[in-house]
Amino acid sequence: MKNPINTTGAWIIPQPSTEFTVKHQPAEVDRWRKLLGAVIELSKLNGWSKAEVRRRTGMAEATFSQWTNGNYAGVLSNLNDQISTWLDNLEESSRIAATLPVSPRYLKTPTGEDVVKTLLFAQISAGMVMVTLPSGSGKTTAAKHFRDYRPHVFMVTASPHTKTIHGILVDIAEELQVTEHNPTRLVRTIGRKLQRIGEGSLLIVDEAQNLVPDAINQLRHFVDINNCGLALLGNEDTGTSFFNDRSKSVMSRAQVATRFDRRLKRENNPQLGAEMLISAWGVDDEDCVKFLKVIAQKPGALRNIDRTIKAALISGLSGGEDLTLPLLRDAWKNRDLGDIA
Repeated sequence: MKNPINTTGAWIIPQPSTEFTVKHQPAEVDRWRKLLGAVIELSKLNGWSKAEVRRRTGMAEATFSQWTNGNYAGVLSNLNDQISTWLDNLEESSRIAATLPVSPRYLKTPTGEDVVKTLLFAQISAGMVMVTLPSGSGKTTAAKHFRDYRPHVFMVTASPHTKTIHGILVDIAEELQVTEHNPTRLVRTIGRKLQRIGEGSLLIVDEAQNLVPDAINQLRHFVDINNCGLALLGNEDTGTSFFNDRSKSVMSRAQVATRFDRRLKRENNPQLGAEMLISAWGVDDEDCVKFLKVIAQKPGALRNIDRTIKAALISGLSGGEDLTLPLLRDAWKNRDLGDIA
């Protein structure tokens, strides 16, 4: 009697059918048991359902179900080979992934600490702040660190697709785990959620230079009505669309402009921040350090250092090379961001 197909997606160790054990060679049945055990263990570790594993292996749904249930009537060795190859490739991919370079965690650079202090002020005072630092200065990394280690801090990223009132509100609702499909009620629902959290809630909007004027004004509404902090992070263009919007009265623009309690727009010792990042990567070769410090003087300083080192290390993996100046030069050249003497 054949086992019924498990359609629930739950992983179980099946008792193979009599036909299955009679039809196939004992060695191949033993191989099937070991492979299935490895698949189940790996799937539970990664939280994969049967449907997800089937998709990853590329098997037909009925074939995969029969293989996992122990009632496959075809050539078992073919399916065992396919699963074995998939497991081997997965192990190889995991091995390679484990060797890939990982960027250093948050560094307490002078600029990063200034960002943290500014965000803390906004959270404690339930006020509005604006951080307009150059690209690659580490403001986003500092903000994410602050969010991860402070309670009641929420962070969204504005984009050209979410720059409108509704667009940014939808992102905020998702971040707050607010479910409201009626646009007219969305503002009130978000506001109530922020207010229920109590004093000390902070909303961070990264890439805020993308926001349209009305969206900035709507965010100001949460500060005034719901007593939460607000931080706008972006480049030097952040807020200029609002402050230069001649369609609004001087009083209307001033209503928002005067609500900002702090503005952080200057990097604090950017060279020291670059040195800290280079050191955190473990780079001590004099020529490599000198080259990276030149990169630090270009727009996108810390980001460029981080990505150039990472690209150079990845290029050196195949040959087992350590970080060298030629690898750094090639990595920078391939990024096509300008020449360095």
